[in-house]
Parts: sequence; C-alpha cells; structure tokens
Amino acid sequence: MFDITFLFIMAIAGGIVAIIGILSILGRKITEPKKELQRKVKNLEEEIRKLKNEK
Repeated sequence: MFDITFLFIMAIAGGIVAIIGILSILGRKITEPKKELQRKVKNLEEEIRKLKNEK
C-alpha cells in the first residue's frame, strides 16, 4: 500500500512541476515581444532626440 501512495504522490508532484514549467515558458513568450517593442521604441526616441539636436 505504501508503494502505491508514494508513486501517486510523486506523480502529483511531477504534474505540478510540469504545470509550473509550462506556465513559466508561456509567461516568457508573452512578455518577450513586449520587451522587444519597448526596446525599439526607446531606440526610436533616442534617434528622434539626436535628429532634433542636429537642427
């Protein structure tokens, strides 16, 4: 009986770890494009400042 409960507990723990891993990967995929867009906006703002200072 102990073996079955131990295996069941380990299966539940593995499932929880897998779910957390999937959620973290999805979270990165969602926030990564946002960071890239913010970086592009920052670069464009710096370029605009440089162009205004040249005039």
